[in-house]
Amino acid sequence: MSLFSTIQQSSNALQVSQLGLNVVGNNIANANTPGYLRQELIQSSGPGIRVGGVILGYGVRATGVVQKVDEYTVDRLRQTESKLASSDAVGEVYNKMEAIFGELTDSDLSTQLSDFSASINDVLNQPGNDSLRRLVIERGSSLTSNIRSVSNQLDNISVNLNSEVRSISESINAISKQIAGLNQRIVEVEGGRSSGSDAVGLRDERITALQELSKLVDIRAVEQVSGAVSVFVGGEYLVADGIQRPVEYALRTDGDDSYPEVRLADTQSPLKVSGGRLHGLYQARDGAVGDAKTNLDQFARDLIEQFNRIHSQGQGLAGFNSVTAAHKTDDSQGPLDLAGFPLEIKNGEFEVQVLDTATGLSQTHTIRVKLQGGTDDTSLEDVRTALDAISGLNSSISTEGGLRIESDSTKLQFSFQNDSSGFLAASGINTFFVGDSANSIGVNPIVAGNPSMFAASTTGVGAATDNALKLAQAFDEPIAGLNNRSIKQTFENIIATTSQDISVQQGLSDGLRNFYRTLEGQHLATSGVNLDEEAVKMIFYQRAFQASSRLIQTSSELLDVLVNL
Repeated sequence: MSLFSTIQQSSNALQVSQLGLNVVGNNIANANTPGYLRQELIQSSGPGIRVGGVILGYGVRATGVVQKVDEYTVDRLRQTESKLASSDAVGEVYNKMEAIFGELTDSDLSTQLSDFSASINDVLNQPGNDSLRRLVIERGSSLTSNIRSVSNQLDNISVNLNSEVRSISESINAISKQIAGLNQRIVEVEGGRSSGSDAVGLRDERITALQELSKLVDIRAVEQVSGAVSVFVGGEYLVADGIQRPVEYALRTDGDDSYPEVRLADTQSPLKVSGGRLHGLYQARDGAVGDAKTNLDQFARDLIEQFNRIHSQGQGLAGFNSVTAAHKTDDSQGPLDLAGFPLEIKNGEFEVQVLDTATGLSQTHTIRVKLQGGTDDTSLEDVRTALDAISGLNSSISTEGGLRIESDSTKLQFSFQNDSSGFLAASGINTFFVGDSANSIGVNPIVAGNPSMFAASTTGVGAATDNALKLAQAFDEPIAGLNNRSIKQTFENIIATTSQDISVQQGLSDGLRNFYRTLEGQHLATSGVNLDEEAVKMIFYQRAFQASSRLIQTSSELLDVLVNL
């Protein structure tokens, strides 16, 4: 080997050391850059040459610059981040729901239920006190107003979740388009992996984009031989090489309801996700909020039904001169149990008392409700006919299907009692509450406008408070129609279930977050920049550079000696 070969060998070593210093400098410069993956110079010995009978090495060469990354750990990070994003999305909604219900505050539904029950108990002591009766109406109105408010706020959460679903569909398209573009650029720069080096800056950008996409939907990223990455969601590809497959916002119909979802634009099939924020939004909307809304609606219906069944059989301080049923039917000729009333009507009867206020005399009339599955089952028209046959009363059915009863004279008042059929509560006659859901619950305008119509008695107009006692007891004592639970217990079950779900969700999120931090630590140990390690490498390349320079200088001096011989 000649001195010229030695100089060339040392020159190559100088270039490799210089490249190594460049890589170290780049690592140090990006030590705090989010998403940056540590780079490493790959070196290999040069091909040997024969000098006489000896084969000597021909120095060092740089074969590439690659990123230090554990693909398995990165894939686990994406999966965990998708699950965590989904869990956090559900957790955020639970926190909002907890604030909406506002339990343990002075204005929560539990407190208002207690206040309403207490106001009814006050009437027991002074049944003729108009102000106490008005207090019952006010607290009942406050309770129903709060129930409607909670229901509306839950609806608003659903609306906001649906809006975010639309936003996520746009974000998925933007990120997948970015990944497809990066695929093209990486393949062009790397020459289909023929260069031996990674397109490091572009690959950093693509990994960051994949991480952002995994926060939205759970993805599987598969790198191809060319260096491009194919991205799959639920078995369907989203990105292949430089091709992006767009998604769109659409509505899924389920009965009368429509639910926004994200679909693949070309096949109109829903994007099947099991993680990411989109999955969390679906779970929160259809699960957390949907279940809470369903439970609240059921509680409102239970409250309306059970309270009205008791109230409809009582009498206030005054009777009715006229009353119109709150609920209508579109089939006044069909059996009452098939007429579409919101509450169950069964075989039984109810009584109508007609009071002559001038003489103080009253008469009681029984209206039979026959529902035995026969052709002669009682219809609304049959009830109207029976009521119309009572002396002093007129009865009619409106074109909308509502029953109306009125007296012939202002001196005649009528009231109701002993309803074993449930017709009065189902049709909305002599009821305290109106509505059929949490959104529509309210106090009957007849009672709200005239507190004397609050039905505290069951033995005659203004006679006693035994019905008020039953109404008050319904909040705390088991009711057969509520599976032997009280009205308060029914609502407390909703709160207990929601609180339990919140705790479980919080535990799940905390577990995923801790696992993610563990994986992140493993990832940083491989791909993160350690300034101490880079300083050692810098010194190593510096010394190698100095040694190679010294070797070139020595070889040059030897050449001078040879030339001057």
